Amino acid sequence: MTVIEQLTVTGFAVARDVTLSPGPGLNVLTGETGAGKSIIVDALDFLFGGRHGRGVVADGSESARVLATVRAGEERLSVERNVRLSGRTSGRIDGETAPAERLRELGARVIDIHGQSEQLTLLRPSVQLAVLDAFGGLLDQRDALAGQVRELRALRREIEAVSLDSRERERLLDQLRFEVDEIARAGLVPGEDEALRREQRRLASVERLLAASASALEALDAPPIAETVAALEEIADGDPDATGLAAEGVTLEQAAADLGRSLRAYRETLEDDPARRETVEARLDLIARLRRKYGESVEAIIEYERSARQRLDAIETAGASLQDLRERAGALVDSAADAAATLSLARREAAARLIAAVSAELERLEMSGASLAAGFACEDAPDGLAVTLPDYEVVAPDTPPSGGGEPGARAFTESGVDQMELLAAFNAGGPPRPLRTVASGGETSRFLLALTTVLGAAAEPRLVVLDEVDEGVGGRAGSVVGEALRRLAERHQVLCVTHLPQVAAFGARHFVVTKASDDAGAWSDIEEVRGEERLRELALMLGGDTPANRAAAAELLRESGE
Repeated sequence: MTVIEQLTVTGFAVARDVTLSPGPGLNVLTGETGAGKSIIVDALDFLFGGRHGRGVVADGSESARVLATVRAGEERLSVERNVRLSGRTSGRIDGETAPAERLRELGARVIDIHGQSEQLTLLRPSVQLAVLDAFGGLLDQRDALAGQVRELRALRREIEAVSLDSRERERLLDQLRFEVDEIARAGLVPGEDEALRREQRRLASVERLLAASASALEALDAPPIAETVAALEEIADGDPDATGLAAEGVTLEQAAADLGRSLRAYRETLEDDPARRETVEARLDLIARLRRKYGESVEAIIEYERSARQRLDAIETAGASLQDLRERAGALVDSAADAAATLSLARREAAARLIAAVSAELERLEMSGASLAAGFACEDAPDGLAVTLPDYEVVAPDTPPSGGGEPGARAFTESGVDQMELLAAFNAGGPPRPLRTVASGGETSRFLLALTTVLGAAAEPRLVVLDEVDEGVGGRAGSVVGEALRRLAERHQVLCVTHLPQVAAFGARHFVVTKASDDAGAWSDIEEVRGEERLRELALMLGGDTPANRAAAAELLRESGE
């Protein structure tokens, strides 16, 4: 599971110096109106490449800084981003400079942020199609089709290239030869950038590692271990029943000696090598330059070189190969069309399963009158793929995929010929409308929670951030929302900003955002509450810190199992 172990926010909006240590499961943030509960959501969005300008820098500060420790399995990453009053931003991952695009790539793997309507990623049709593919287990099919589409586009470029006049042909040949030579001279090896980054971090930490290992050796060589063993032997001499303690003491002494030898051997591998560090950094700089020109990864650059070599060979043998290229392209069009048709049908079947699962979740959230549907569309294009599909089709609870349609040449991308958008109806019998047009209010909050919960069951474990997902919800429905959030938190780390005590009671950890002020201005602070402090906060959320509200708060905690 991917989790954020610690988040530090400094000089960011109303957060002067805030540290948050969320745990696994459901983490809830509460606080009075205007305290700045959403500041953590904004800070996380900024950290992972969100577009926030200098306006987020707190009054009186020169810059804002957000730092997080992210654990993915056994690996820990330090992720940092800063913005100065000038508006200039900078980011780092484990001390290595990371542009906003790289932070966004990392964020796509480790975090989902669901904020106010205009920020919800689930409202974007392109994202909806991607999550449908993930839910339906169709990513391998999608990737296979994407490979065919890339190959088809390359073939079509080659066909176009071999038909160029001689001057343009020579210009293109020069460009391709330069690109192939530049990549070949680099001698890239798949995965080497990650290995180099690990080595860079190790080289940068040599002094710290040497100091830490020296401290460990000093502790192992200290007299207390020998004194402990001697004392245990003396005990055994006076009490035969304590001979086991003496034996354990000998084992401890031997283990300390073995660990000392291992530490000394490890220290011999540590060497402060500025020349090697410079070589590694130069190599990473070279890879970064090639990535900007040819692809987002070493593997993509190598693939670009392979494709460029193919184009180069094709252009150099243009006359003889033109007919062959056209035949290959034609065969690939047929193959891609079959793959696209298969994927389209599978998507419609996956949409039907998604709709059924969301309907069940809506029942649990006491929204039996609401329903989800999926609208599929495709467009004609002269150079498209021959696929038999309806121009537009809605898959709904009572409308399964038709499996039919009209034949035609359909426009396509690497994701296929489908344009898909999720539709929602909040009242039984009401017409479904695009989710992005109805995303407001408490019903939509619960609807999106149902969708997030179902999709979360198929997604890789990550941090899910929910800002006011219970907006417009109250009373009994709040407890239903809290239960749904806890189910989501069984697979993911969840951070939820809430104003409902019924939801907050389900949190494995409860953080309170408070507002304070002095002559320099107002700021927000965050602290975890437990025991009586948590009862007091829940009572305040219920209307005031009174004995009756404390009793009601205790009942909420009991009912939630916390």
